[in-house]
Amino acid sequence: MRQSPGGTWLHRLRRESGRTQGELSRLSGVSVRTIRGLERGEILTPQIATLQQLVLALQLGPQAQAEFMHAWATPPQAGFDELLVDPNLSEVEQIDALTRSALGSYRVISQVWRTRVSAGRRLVHTACHSAVVAVEDRLDRVFNVQSGDAGTRAEDLEFVPLLGCRLGNRWDFAESNVAVFEVVLPRQLAKGEPHAYAYEILDRGEPGRGLADSDGFVWGPPHTARSVIVSVEFEVAPARVTRLERAPGQDFVPLGDVELDDANRASLVMEDAGPGAFGFTWTW
Repeated sequence: MRQSPGGTWLHRLRRESGRTQGELSRLSGVSVRTIRGLERGEILTPQIATLQQLVLALQLGPQAQAEFMHAWATPPQAGFDELLVDPNLSEVEQIDALTRSALGSYRVISQVWRTRVSAGRRLVHTACHSAVVAVEDRLDRVFNVQSGDAGTRAEDLEFVPLLGCRLGNRWDFAESNVAVFEVVLPRQLAKGEPHAYAYEILDRGEPGRGLADSDGFVWGPPHTARSVIVSVEFEVAPARVTRLERAPGQDFVPLGDVELDDANRASLVMEDAGPGAFGFTWTW
């Protein structure tokens, strides 16, 4: 049986918290069988949502969260394309395998997400400004997973670097309507070194006839982020905008309607956010 650094971390953290596997199962919602398999090294590539549920139950601080998640990361391969060689995996599993290489290798200090919805109800522009700190030496890339919607094909999305990064590779998943962008940093970061980068995602698809059917925008940190801002600006205001949150492995929960400001914009500002997903949904 292979030794699992993540399993060793989980066993130690659980013991330090004074909890049995059964008690951790009740707190996290992860089955005892899964926890046992993780600790023994029988499960080497758990779902990210499972790890996030354990992080919450163990009440880890930001640094411990990032190091715990990093312990489950797949070591970098000679070529990132090799991560997709198994055609028997579902697209969701391929996306998870691809992005796992950067899992927990950095901690988010702040992140600002802004998106714009056109009069044709399309998400035509999304911008990300991030400040991160490396958890391990040689951090040199992160990943952006961008989803299309009823009015946008993910393959039509274009990645444009703005600051402190460049596009490495991209992978398109037609069935899931998802594009994964490899965001390459200018150089390898040492452990504890901060870095700021920014990019935007543009919809280059041809507008179809009639109105599209965009209905929401959410973003979720893989672990605690010190500061998060999510903003959606509408060229034409929808009939209703609702704030959403989702805990790892759970369904979305509506948190009430939101009034737009004078610029037809809905904004969400949070401290010590995540892990989870945060944002808005709307109806026309």
